[in-house]
Amino acid sequence: MTPEEKKDLEKMRAEAMTRQGEVEEGEDELYAASSPKGKFSGKALNGLVDATNRLIPLFGIEDKYDRFGSATITSLPPEFMRLLTMFSTAMSDAIEAGILPDDAMIDMKVVTDDSGLQALAGRLGMAAKSPQFKRFLMRKVSESAPEAEEEEMSEEMGSDDMDKIMMERM
Repeated sequence: MTPEEKKDLEKMRAEAMTRQGEVEEGEDELYAASSPKGKFSGKALNGLVDATNRLIPLFGIEDKYDRFGSATITSLPPEFMRLLTMFSTAMSDAIEAGILPDDAMIDMKVVTDDSGLQALAGRLGMAAKSPQFKRFLMRKVSESAPEAEEEEMSEEMGSDDMDKIMMERM
């Protein structure tokens, strides 16, 4: 690689990193805008964090969300809203599939105080304890796994072998 090509490559990397940062900032702004507004105590927030941390492993996330301090805050951080949105989407899908009851639906618009946070924590806790919800999530993961498995197999096998397997699946 010539020095000029190296410079071009570094320039492209820097531009890509800048764009990625801009996208992440835009996402954070969207999550901040969708965050419930109200007065939330550290105790109620940490109850929600505890429920979140029980649900996180079901989504393949190893890191726990850090607890809040004792201070009262007026809106939830964007990274916390990102998790809650992910949970809400999965729980909504599970409700549509008849896995969770209708009252498990998450509506962030009604979260305006500590009692709203506690109700939300209760819904997350119920989902985390539900064996049916756990199976539902595992099934969703395994439905996307055949594509990855297929890609892996195609790299290891020749095209004739891959054609044979595809025909067997049909």
